[in-house]
Amino acid sequence: MIRNFTFSSHMITTYFSRLPAQRFIPLMAGACLVFLATNQSIHAQSAVFEQEIVVTGEEVSSAYGAPPGFSRSRFSNLTNAYVLPPWAFFFGESYEGQGFRHGPPDHLFTQEIEMGLPYRFGVAAEAKFERFNGGGGAETVSLEARWALADWNKIPLNPTLFAEYKFGVGTIRHEEGPPPPPGEEAEEENGPPKVPDAYEFRLLLAQDFGERLEWAMNWFFEKENTGDRGREWGFSQSVMTPILLPNERLKVGLEMEYKNFTVKDTRGDPMHSFVIGPTLAWKPTPQTRLDISPLFGCTDDSPVADVFVVFSWLFGGEHAEAEAPVSTRFRYLSMVPADYYSGKESAKEIKQVAPPPCPQWYGDTEWNVNLWGTYAFTNTEYNPNLWLVDVVQSTTEGHPVLGTFDHYIGDDHAWGGGGDIKYFFYRYFGVGVEGFALDASKSGFDIFEDPTIPIFTRRRINHDHTIAALLGTFTLRYPIPCTRFAPYAWAGVGAIFGGGERDVLSTQGPPDAFAVHAQTHHFGSETKLLGQFGAGLEFRIARHFGWTNDLSFGVIDGPKNNFGMLRSGLNFAF
Repeated sequence: MIRNFTFSSHMITTYFSRLPAQRFIPLMAGACLVFLATNQSIHAQSAVFEQEIVVTGEEVSSAYGAPPGFSRSRFSNLTNAYVLPPWAFFFGESYEGQGFRHGPPDHLFTQEIEMGLPYRFGVAAEAKFERFNGGGGAETVSLEARWALADWNKIPLNPTLFAEYKFGVGTIRHEEGPPPPPGEEAEEENGPPKVPDAYEFRLLLAQDFGERLEWAMNWFFEKENTGDRGREWGFSQSVMTPILLPNERLKVGLEMEYKNFTVKDTRGDPMHSFVIGPTLAWKPTPQTRLDISPLFGCTDDSPVADVFVVFSWLFGGEHAEAEAPVSTRFRYLSMVPADYYSGKESAKEIKQVAPPPCPQWYGDTEWNVNLWGTYAFTNTEYNPNLWLVDVVQSTTEGHPVLGTFDHYIGDDHAWGGGGDIKYFFYRYFGVGVEGFALDASKSGFDIFEDPTIPIFTRRRINHDHTIAALLGTFTLRYPIPCTRFAPYAWAGVGAIFGGGERDVLSTQGPPDAFAVHAQTHHFGSETKLLGQFGAGLEFRIARHFGWTNDLSFGVIDGPKNNFGMLRSGLNFAF
C-alpha cells in the first residue's frame, strides 16, 4: 500500500533548528550527495530511454525458430533439411553433370518449386530433363511433401519426414551400370523402355553446433514400380560453415553421398556408389543463392565426377516464424530516432505507430496478357527402325510398324510458344482465351514393293509441321496477402489442329520380306477436340508486370494422344 505524507515548511525548520551544528553539516553533505546521485540517475535513465536499442533479425525469415540456413528447401546440393516458413516459396534451377567411367557424360536439368505451409508442412513439384549422347527430353515429373515433427530444437537433430512420387515421362537413355558386352544387348521390340514411376522416402536430420557449424543428413529409399524394379537406398550428408558472417553471404563445406542400387535380377550383387567433395554457397542477394559442388567418385561403380550447380530463389514468409529464432548470430543494432518518443513530461511514453498497409500487387478486377514459351512432352517414344525385314515382319504380325509413338504430335517432345488473354471479373476468378503453336516433327517412311515386276523402293521421310490450338479457359487464383505470389489453376476446352499424320504400311501375301506386296499409305493432319488443365504460380515483379510458371496436361480424343506442357512467361496486368 502506498501512503501519502505531507510536510510543512514550519515542521522542517523546527526539526533542523533542534539539531546540533556538528550533526547538521554531515546531514547536509549527505543530502547534497543524494541529490547529485538522484539527478545523475534521472539523466542516465533519460539517456537510456532516448537511446533505446532495437535488435533486428537476419534478412531471411526463420522457419519455426530455425536458423536461415535451414529455412530453405535445400540445405546443400545433396541434402534437404527441415521445412520452409509458412507461405514462403522456393524456386530452384539445378544442373548435374556426371562423367562416367564408360560412355559419354550425362547432363540432368531440374526445375523445382516448393511452398511452405502452416504446422510445419511443405509441398513441392519438380521436373527433370536429361541430355545424353546427342538426345534428350523430359525424364520425370515429381510431387513432394515434407513434415517436421516439431519446432526447431525441440527434438534432437530436428527430424523431418519426406515423401516423393515420380512420374516417368521419358525414356531410359542409359543404364545405371556399364553397358553389356558387344552382342549381349537386349533387343527392344518397341524402342527404348519408358522411365518407370517410382516412390521415395527420406528421413531428414539437421543441427547447428556452436552457431558456427551447420550439418544435415538424409537417409533415403527409392523403389521403381515397373520395369526392372530398381531399388536404391543410401545416405547423403553435408557440413558447412560461414566465412563471410554478415547474413551468411559465403559458406564453404564438405558433402558426400552413398548409394546402394539393385534391380530385380541383382538383389544379391548391388552396385556401390560413393562420391565426396567440397561445396560452396554464395548469396548474391538476400533472397538468391548459388551452390557449386564438384564431387569425385571413390568406387568402381561411381562416376568419375559428379558436378552440381544450383541457383535458388526464396520469397515470402517474412512474418511467418512460429517463434523467435533460437540463434541470434549475425544480428545488428540500430538506433531508434529521438522523435520516436512523444511528450515532454515522460520520456518513457512511446508513440503507437501503426504498420503501413500491405501493398496490393493484384487487382480486384484486371486484364492479364500473358506471353510464354513452352516445352511439350508426349510420354511416348518413336523407334526409327526402318529395316525392311523388321517393318514387314512387325506389320504382318500385328505389331506397331515403328514402335510406340505419339499418334498426334508424332514425337516424344516439341518446343513452341503461345499466349493468353484473361479478364478477372473478381479477385479470384477469371475467364479468357488461350492459343499456342508447337514446332513438331514426325519421322516416317515410304515403302513400295512388288516382287512380280520386281520393284522395290524405300525412303525415309520427315513430317515437319506446326501444331496449333485455341481454347477458352476458366482460371482460379489466390493472391497470398502481403506477398507478390499468387498460385493459380485453370481448365479449358477447345480445338487442336495440324497433327495426327500417319503412315500405314499395307501388305498382301506371305509374311516374307522378299515375297510380299507392300505399299505405304499416307494420311494427313486431323483436327481434334482438346481439353487442358494445369496449375502454376505467378510472381509480381511490379504492380503491372509478373513472371508465371506452370505445368499442364492436354487430353486429345483418341488413344496415345495426350501430352504435357511446361510453360514459363511474362504477364502484363492492366
